[in-house]
Amino acid sequence: MSTDVERFRKWSDTAPNEDYNPQPEDVQWMKQVTGIQDEEELKNHALKIQAEGLVVYPYPCIKKFAFTTSRVGRHPAYQDVLAIGKNRPGAIYLEAACCFGNDVRKVVSDGYPIENVIATDLKGGAYWRFMPKKFFRTTPETFPVPFPLEDDFDASFISPDTPPAPTSSTPPIRDVPSLKTLTSLTPLQHHVSIIHAAAFFHLFNEEPQRRLAFLLGSLLSPLPGSMIIGSHGGAPDTEENKKGATRFIGVSESVFTHSPTSWRSLWIGEGGVFKEGDVKVWAEGRVLPRPPSQPTFTDSSGLPVERCVMTWSVIRI
Repeated sequence: MSTDVERFRKWSDTAPNEDYNPQPEDVQWMKQVTGIQDEEELKNHALKIQAEGLVVYPYPCIKKFAFTTSRVGRHPAYQDVLAIGKNRPGAIYLEAACCFGNDVRKVVSDGYPIENVIATDLKGGAYWRFMPKKFFRTTPETFPVPFPLEDDFDASFISPDTPPAPTSSTPPIRDVPSLKTLTSLTPLQHHVSIIHAAAFFHLFNEEPQRRLAFLLGSLLSPLPGSMIIGSHGGAPDTEENKKGATRFIGVSESVFTHSPTSWRSLWIGEGGVFKEGDVKVWAEGRVLPRPPSQPTFTDSSGLPVERCVMTWSVIRI
C-alpha cells in the first residue's frame, strides 16, 4: 500500500466523527431515500456505511460524509438540469464518478426521468455494487439506473478517436441503444445532454485531467444548453495560480489543481476542448476552513496550501 493511502487510512481511522453534520434539507432527503425516519438511527446508519466505504478506499469525501448530501442539488445550474430532463425528450444524464450514487438519486427524486440516467465510476464500480443496497436500501430492480462496470480512462469504454462536436441546433442522427444494454459509453458520444462530474478531476495530474476533459467533451450533445457541470478541489485564482498549481491534495502526493483561470483555458480556445464560441465556461473558487482533524496539505515546496473548492460549468451556447 502506498504511503499516501496509509496516511489517509490512519486519518480516517483516528479522526472523530465530527464531520457528520447534515443540513436539515439533507436529513429530509436521507429520510426520503432510505426510509429511516428516526434521526439517531439515521446517523448510526450513515456512520456504519462510512466505515465500510473507507475500507474500500479512504477518500476524504467519504470521511466527510459527502454521500449524505447532494453536490448536484447545490450547483447553480441545477434547475436548468431538471428543466432539460423535463423538456428535452430523451435527454441523457450521465453521473461520472458516482461513488455511492447519491447525486443520481437526487436528480431522480427531483423528477429527472430515470430511464434517461446512467452512472459510471472508477475503482471498478466497487461502491456502486454494494453501497446503494446498504445505504439507500435499493436494488437494481427498485432503482434501475444502468452502470457499465468499467473505467472512464479505458479506451474501450470511451473512444479517444471521436472529437467533441461543435455546437449545433441539429441533434445527432445516429440512434442510441438502450442505456440498459450499454457495455461502454462510446455509443453515447455526442448524445449526452447533462454530465455531472464532482470530486473527480482533482484525483489526477494535469495531462490525465486534460484527457478526461476531452473524453467527457466527446460525449456532450451539440444542442445548445447541453452542459458538463461539477465541483472539485482547486487552487485560488491568484496571480501565481493562473496556470494552475501542483500540490499534495486528496489521496495522491502530486496532484495538479486548476484555478478558475486555468480551468477556462482547459475548455476553450487554442488547445482547449471546445472552440471559442461553442461553450461558455464559468468557474468559481471558494476557500474553506480546514477541519482540525484533517491533515494539512502542502505544495511542491512543502508549504501549507489553502483548502479551496471550485464549482464550475461548461455550457453550450
